[in-house]
Amino acid sequence: MNKLINISEATSIAIHSLAIISRKNKMVNAQYISETTGFSKNHISKVLQTLVKQGYIASTRGPHGGFELLKDVSSIPLLDIYELFDGKVNPNYCHDHKEMCPFSNCQMSDIIDELTALFIKRFGNLRIGDLEFKT
Repeated sequence: MNKLINISEATSIAIHSLAIISRKNKMVNAQYISETTGFSKNHISKVLQTLVKQGYIASTRGPHGGFELLKDVSSIPLLDIYELFDGKVNPNYCHDHKEMCPFSNCQMSDIIDELTALFIKRFGNLRIGDLEFKT
């Protein structure tokens, strides 16, 4: 079944990883994140390297190494992470890729625009630090 809004596995891994790293008082490695989330360790490693390159986390090699945050999680909107992996969200983008719509009132575009605006608002206001784990 299709969804109107798709969040890639990479984005989901990034959001979950940042939340997990923020809850630990020690270095967190990709193996721990994999065991906690069920995502592939290899995919997690690739995503974490992107987060390192973008300055969200730092990595340390070695047996006691892992990843640690470089930014305050209360300052990282989920929208920033989504756009890092899935691309910039454009609220005025025609889903049929047409520069000119032949209709004066496109219902498809209207509902997609509303949902996109809601997505931008929610993911723009929600921070990594706001995410809660099951107890």
